[in-house]
Amino acid sequence: MKPFILSVLSLCLLAACAPDRQPEGQSRPEAKRIPGPPPQLTSITFTREDTVLQYSARVTYPGIREDLAFNQAVQDALKSALDTFEAFIRDFSGGGRTLNSEYQPVQASDTVVSIRQVYEWAVPGTSTLQYDFHNINYDPSARRLITLEALFKPGEDYRSLLRRRLQDKIRASFKVKVDVTDADLATFTIGGNYLEFYKVLYPEVMEPEPKAIRIEFSELKGRLRWM
Repeated sequence: MKPFILSVLSLCLLAACAPDRQPEGQSRPEAKRIPGPPPQLTSITFTREDTVLQYSARVTYPGIREDLAFNQAVQDALKSALDTFEAFIRDFSGGGRTLNSEYQPVQASDTVVSIRQVYEWAVPGTSTLQYDFHNINYDPSARRLITLEALFKPGEDYRSLLRRRLQDKIRASFKVKVDVTDADLATFTIGGNYLEFYKVLYPEVMEPEPKAIRIEFSELKGRLRWM
Protein backbone atom coordinates (compact mmCIF):
# COMPACT_ATOMS: atom_id res chain seq x y z
CA MET A 1 0.00 0.00 0.00
CA LYS A 2 2.85 2.38 0.75
CA PRO A 3 3.96 2.74 -2.89
CA PHE A 4 0.35 3.48 -3.88
CA ILE A 5 -0.07 6.14 -1.16
CA LEU A 6 3.21 7.76 -2.14
CA SER A 7 2.09 7.88 -5.79
CA VAL A 8 -1.20 9.59 -4.85
CA LEU A 9 0.59 12.14 -2.68
CA SER A 10 3.02 12.90 -5.50
CA LEU A 11 0.17 13.52 -7.93
CA CYS A 12 -1.54 15.84 -5.45
CA LEU A 13 1.64 17.82 -4.96
CA LEU A 14 2.15 18.15 -8.72
CA ALA A 15 -1.43 19.35 -9.17
CA ALA A 16 -1.01 21.93 -6.42
CA CYS A 17 2.18 23.28 -8.01
CA ALA A 18 0.86 23.30 -11.59
CA PRO A 19 0.09 26.72 -13.10
CA ASP A 20 -3.54 27.84 -13.13
CA ARG A 21 -4.48 27.46 -16.80
CA GLN A 22 -7.36 29.32 -18.41
CA PRO A 23 -9.74 27.51 -20.79
CA GLU A 24 -8.69 27.65 -24.44
CA GLY A 25 -9.45 31.05 -25.99
CA GLN A 26 -10.25 32.68 -22.65
CA SER A 27 -7.95 35.31 -21.15
CA ARG A 28 -7.62 36.36 -17.56
CA PRO A 29 -9.74 39.33 -16.54
CA GLU A 30 -7.71 42.52 -16.37
CA ALA A 31 -7.06 43.93 -12.95
CA LYS A 32 -9.32 46.86 -12.16
CA ARG A 33 -7.47 50.15 -12.29
CA ILE A 34 -7.25 51.85 -8.93
CA PRO A 35 -7.80 55.60 -9.35
CA GLY A 36 -4.95 57.74 -8.15
CA PRO A 37 -5.17 61.13 -6.44
CA PRO A 38 -6.21 64.04 -8.67
CA PRO A 39 -3.55 66.66 -9.38
CA GLN A 40 -3.64 69.77 -7.26
CA LEU A 41 -4.30 72.89 -9.31
CA THR A 42 -2.68 76.15 -8.27
CA SER A 43 -3.81 79.59 -9.44
CA ILE A 44 -1.39 82.00 -11.09
CA THR A 45 -2.22 85.59 -12.03
CA PHE A 46 -0.70 87.36 -15.02
CA THR A 47 -1.04 91.14 -15.41
CA ARG A 48 0.12 93.52 -18.12
CA GLU A 49 -0.14 97.26 -18.72
CA ASP A 50 0.76 97.83 -22.37
CA THR A 51 1.44 101.53 -23.03
CA VAL A 52 2.09 101.03 -26.74
CA LEU A 53 -1.17 99.28 -27.65
CA GLN A 54 -2.93 100.96 -24.71
CA TYR A 55 -4.53 98.00 -22.99
CA SER A 56 -4.48 96.26 -19.65
CA ALA A 57 -4.69 92.51 -19.08
CA ARG A 58 -5.41 90.42 -16.03
CA VAL A 59 -5.56 86.63 -16.43
CA THR A 60 -5.80 83.95 -13.74
CA TYR A 61 -4.77 80.55 -15.05
CA PRO A 62 -4.03 77.12 -13.52
CA GLY A 63 -0.78 75.27 -12.94
CA ILE A 64 0.18 71.80 -11.75
CA ARG A 65 3.38 71.52 -9.76
CA GLU A 66 6.17 69.63 -11.56
CA ASP A 67 3.99 68.93 -14.62
CA LEU A 68 5.91 70.65 -17.38
CA ALA A 69 3.61 69.43 -20.19
CA PHE A 70 0.44 70.87 -18.62
CA ASN A 71 2.09 74.13 -17.61
CA GLN A 72 3.57 74.57 -21.08
CA ALA A 73 0.16 73.97 -22.69
CA VAL A 74 -1.38 76.63 -20.47
CA GLN A 75 1.42 79.09 -21.26
CA ASP A 76 1.01 78.44 -24.99
CA ALA A 77 -2.74 79.09 -24.70
CA LEU A 78 -2.10 82.33 -22.82
CA LYS A 79 0.33 83.54 -25.49
CA SER A 80 -2.13 82.64 -28.24
CA ALA A 81 -4.91 84.55 -26.45
CA LEU A 82 -2.74 87.65 -26.08
CA ASP A 83 -1.59 87.51 -29.70
CA THR A 84 -5.20 87.21 -30.93
CA PHE A 85 -6.33 90.10 -28.75
CA GLU A 86 -3.47 92.37 -29.84
CA ALA A 87 -4.13 91.63 -33.50
CA PHE A 88 -7.81 92.52 -33.02
CA ILE A 89 -7.31 95.87 -31.26
CA ARG A 90 -4.90 97.19 -33.90
CA ASP A 91 -7.98 98.02 -35.98
CA PHE A 92 -9.25 100.38 -33.25
CA SER A 93 -7.83 103.63 -31.93
CA GLY A 94 -7.74 105.01 -28.40
CA GLY A 95 -7.18 103.46 -25.02
CA GLY A 96 -9.34 101.77 -22.43
CA ARG A 97 -9.00 98.29 -23.90
CA THR A 98 -9.02 95.44 -21.38
CA LEU A 99 -8.59 91.70 -21.46
CA ASN A 100 -9.72 89.61 -18.47
CA SER A 101 -9.96 85.90 -17.80
CA GLU A 102 -10.43 83.51 -14.90
CA TYR A 103 -10.28 79.75 -15.35
CA GLN A 104 -12.98 77.30 -14.28
CA PRO A 105 -12.10 73.67 -13.49
CA VAL A 106 -14.70 71.45 -15.15
CA GLN A 107 -13.06 68.19 -14.07
CA ALA A 108 -9.87 67.32 -12.20
CA SER A 109 -9.16 63.60 -11.86
CA ASP A 110 -6.08 61.41 -12.26
CA THR A 111 -6.95 60.85 -15.94
CA VAL A 112 -8.72 64.07 -17.02
CA VAL A 113 -8.06 67.69 -16.16
CA SER A 114 -10.48 69.89 -18.08
CA ILE A 115 -10.22 73.65 -17.78
CA ARG A 116 -12.62 76.26 -19.15
CA GLN A 117 -10.69 79.44 -19.90
CA VAL A 118 -12.71 82.17 -21.59
CA TYR A 119 -11.13 85.55 -22.33
CA GLU A 120 -13.32 88.66 -22.25
CA TRP A 121 -12.32 91.64 -24.37
CA ALA A 122 -13.65 95.12 -23.72
CA VAL A 123 -12.75 97.30 -26.69
CA PRO A 124 -14.18 100.79 -27.21
CA GLY A 125 -15.70 100.91 -30.68
CA THR A 126 -17.32 97.47 -30.43
CA SER A 127 -20.93 97.11 -29.37
CA THR A 128 -20.46 94.22 -26.92
CA LEU A 129 -17.79 92.31 -25.06
CA GLN A 130 -15.82 89.91 -27.26
CA TYR A 131 -15.02 86.33 -26.19
CA ASP A 132 -12.17 83.98 -27.00
CA PHE A 133 -11.83 80.42 -25.68
CA HIS A 134 -8.57 78.64 -24.89
CA ASN A 135 -9.76 75.60 -22.97
CA ILE A 136 -7.34 72.86 -21.85
CA ASN A 137 -8.13 69.13 -21.78
CA TYR A 138 -5.27 67.08 -20.36
CA ASP A 139 -4.44 63.53 -19.25
CA PRO A 140 -2.10 63.87 -16.23
CA SER A 141 -1.39 60.13 -16.12
CA ALA A 142 0.00 60.18 -19.70
CA ARG A 143 1.11 63.83 -19.50
CA ARG A 144 -0.44 64.84 -22.81
CA LEU A 145 -3.31 66.92 -24.15
CA ILE A 146 -6.62 65.21 -24.94
CA THR A 147 -7.90 65.97 -28.42
CA LEU A 148 -11.51 65.65 -29.48
CA GLU A 149 -10.51 63.00 -32.01
CA ALA A 150 -8.89 60.88 -29.28
CA LEU A 151 -12.26 60.48 -27.54
CA PHE A 152 -13.87 58.73 -30.53
CA LYS A 153 -13.33 55.37 -32.17
CA PRO A 154 -11.01 55.30 -35.19
CA GLY A 155 -12.76 56.21 -38.43
CA GLU A 156 -15.71 57.85 -36.67
CA ASP A 157 -17.01 60.99 -38.43
CA TYR A 158 -17.29 62.72 -35.08
CA ARG A 159 -17.25 66.26 -36.46
CA SER A 160 -20.39 65.78 -38.54
CA LEU A 161 -22.04 63.98 -35.64
CA LEU A 162 -21.25 66.75 -33.14
CA ARG A 163 -22.26 69.51 -35.53
CA ARG A 164 -25.70 67.93 -36.02
CA ARG A 165 -26.21 67.39 -32.30
CA LEU A 166 -25.15 70.93 -31.41
CA GLN A 167 -27.31 72.51 -34.12
CA ASP A 168 -30.33 70.51 -32.93
CA LYS A 169 -29.74 71.49 -29.29
CA ILE A 170 -29.27 75.18 -30.11
CA ARG A 171 -32.47 75.15 -32.19
CA ALA A 172 -34.39 73.45 -29.37
CA SER A 173 -33.05 75.67 -26.56
CA PHE A 174 -32.73 79.07 -28.23
CA LYS A 175 -35.11 78.82 -31.21
CA VAL A 176 -32.47 79.89 -33.73
CA LYS A 177 -30.70 78.10 -36.55
CA VAL A 178 -26.93 78.65 -36.74
CA ASP A 179 -23.94 76.98 -38.30
CA VAL A 180 -21.50 75.08 -36.09
CA THR A 181 -17.89 75.49 -37.18
CA ASP A 182 -14.59 73.77 -36.41
CA ALA A 183 -13.80 76.72 -34.12
CA ASP A 184 -16.96 75.93 -32.12
CA LEU A 185 -15.89 72.29 -31.76
CA ALA A 186 -12.51 73.45 -30.43
CA THR A 187 -14.15 75.06 -27.39
CA PHE A 188 -15.01 71.72 -25.76
CA THR A 189 -14.47 70.69 -22.15
CA ILE A 190 -14.90 67.22 -20.61
CA GLY A 191 -17.23 66.70 -17.66
CA GLY A 192 -17.80 63.54 -15.68
CA ASN A 193 -20.37 62.20 -18.15
CA TYR A 194 -20.63 64.83 -20.89
CA LEU A 195 -18.88 67.03 -23.41
CA GLU A 196 -19.65 70.73 -23.27
CA PHE A 197 -19.21 73.29 -26.03
CA TYR A 198 -19.45 77.08 -25.86
CA LYS A 199 -20.78 79.36 -28.57
CA VAL A 200 -21.64 83.04 -28.87
CA LEU A 201 -25.11 83.27 -30.44
CA TYR A 202 -25.28 87.08 -30.60
CA PRO A 203 -26.94 88.73 -32.51
CA GLU A 204 -29.31 85.82 -33.26
CA VAL A 205 -29.88 85.67 -29.49
CA MET A 206 -29.74 89.15 -27.95
CA GLU A 207 -27.38 88.14 -25.17
CA PRO A 208 -23.64 88.45 -25.91
CA GLU A 209 -22.44 85.96 -23.29
CA PRO A 210 -21.37 82.55 -24.61
CA LYS A 211 -23.89 79.76 -24.28
CA ALA A 212 -22.97 76.31 -22.98
CA ILE A 213 -24.31 73.36 -24.96
CA ARG A 214 -23.91 69.94 -23.40
CA ILE A 215 -23.83 66.54 -25.12
CA GLU A 216 -24.14 63.60 -22.73
CA PHE A 217 -21.86 60.60 -23.22
CA SER A 218 -24.98 58.43 -23.38
CA GLU A 219 -25.92 60.24 -26.63
CA LEU A 220 -22.61 59.12 -28.13
CA LYS A 221 -22.74 55.49 -27.04
CA GLY A 222 -21.07 53.15 -29.51
CA ARG A 223 -18.98 55.99 -30.93
CA LEU A 224 -16.70 56.77 -28.01
CA ARG A 225 -13.65 54.65 -27.37
CA TRP A 226 -14.85 53.45 -23.97
CA MET A 227 -18.60 53.04 -24.64
